[in-house]
Amino acid sequence: MFILNKIEITLAVMSRRSIFLLAAAVVMLYFSIILFMLNPLHGSRGGYYGGGGYMSNFAYRHEPPVNWCSELRWRSPPSPDVVALVSYPGSGNTWLRYLLQQATGILTGSIYMDYGLRVHGFPAENVTDGSVLVVKTHAVPTESDKFKSAILLIRNPRDAILADFHRLHRGHIGTAPKSAFKKKSHENKKSDWATYVSTQLTAWETLHEMWLTRFSGPLHIVFYEVLVRDTRNSLQGILDFLNFNVTEADMNCAMANKEGIYRRKKKHQDFEPFTADMYKALDQVRNKVLNMVMNYKKKHHEPMTVG
Repeated sequence: MFILNKIEITLAVMSRRSIFLLAAAVVMLYFSIILFMLNPLHGSRGGYYGGGGYMSNFAYRHEPPVNWCSELRWRSPPSPDVVALVSYPGSGNTWLRYLLQQATGILTGSIYMDYGLRVHGFPAENVTDGSVLVVKTHAVPTESDKFKSAILLIRNPRDAILADFHRLHRGHIGTAPKSAFKKKSHENKKSDWATYVSTQLTAWETLHEMWLTRFSGPLHIVFYEVLVRDTRNSLQGILDFLNFNVTEADMNCAMANKEGIYRRKKKHQDFEPFTADMYKALDQVRNKVLNMVMNYKKKHHEPMTVG
């Protein structure tokens, strides 16, 4: 009897300990999820790229609050037409959304749900109707799209592909370590970086080709390099395309706050990740797309400005 009682006491203690450990694990998981959702710019890959074998760095960091020129609001009444803000990833889409929100005070949407961006200035993530000024997309156009017109943001493929590689490893404003460019997969003699450049260059070309040749609605083309160099006039051209008027004070405020927290700081100044063969392929594809842009502008009698 004594032995049985001892066994029962031991089992009871073990049961309470197991319950405690299970509860502690649940609590840790809960707070880990919260930290993940609040860690937007450095550790979140966002929800729109699927699995590519690249792991993002998880590190919780506090970011300064965004100082908006005016309180952000929904478009009222909603526009009957939905405007796409199209780009290959890494082309400055988030920064342009920021500029538009600063100048207009109107929220911008997205076909994706990036929880990091949602809590850092873009509460209209996953909103795709006329209540937002534009809707971010990295997808090719389809017949089922609700987009009636589009803004196509084009960045040099070298810089866009590199920027997105950084994002995959360190989030929206982080920088990938040099070691990431040298890593090799077991089944491939090429580095992961070389394979990434090859596949993404094809994706960069396809995205722009499809929007320039298959989209039937009005298309406003913006070169990222021109947007950086002449932000005010480029932004005004976009607002004219959107038929949205802002005051001089609104534009001045947007320009005074144009940097924000959404542009990646350049690092690794002494490091060149691209080989000569990569540059040759990049130049060939870029020139091919620039010719498509020229043909599109000639067809629609628009002036040609290249970054």
